Amino acid sequence: MRQLSIVVALSATLATGAHAQSTPDRTADSAAVVGVAQDLLRAISTRDTALARRLMLPGAQLASIQDPASAANSARIQADSQFVAMLGTLKQRYLERMWNPTVFLQGSLAVVRTPYDFHVDGTFSHCGVDVFTLVRSKGEWRVTHVVYTVQRQNCAASPLGPPTT
Repeated sequence: MRQLSIVVALSATLATGAHAQSTPDRTADSAAVVGVAQDLLRAISTRDTALARRLMLPGAQLASIQDPASAANSARIQADSQFVAMLGTLKQRYLERMWNPTVFLQGSLAVVRTPYDFHVDGTFSHCGVDVFTLVRSKGEWRVTHVVYTVQRQNCAASPLGPPTT
């Protein structure tokens, strides 16, 4: 839980000071980190373990927060290796879609926050918020943490409309 607290604190710190003037580099970096987040969701939807592995730094973590509105919510933390192994065993078709991402940049650190919806075998499962923490490593943006909420009720309709797959 300490690591999850660090990620949340880091996200809050970036949110308070990262809206500096937009420059071509910042615009390119923003597009790049959103692209990495979208590629990770695509890796989930296509069960592409090689892509997922390439997008994450070794030691990356994923944390899900079940029932975020409840005081009794629970968090589950998963290592990148567990996530990639699970991805390779999926039998169902997953589709996770994001929209309206907010990007915070500070040098070689980026945070992407975005609402999402999730579908299993073409049926809506849940919605929530994804938060991706990325670092620039050897010139490439790579994921170090993904924290997401899982909300099964009272989800607003996605602005993307119904899934087409």
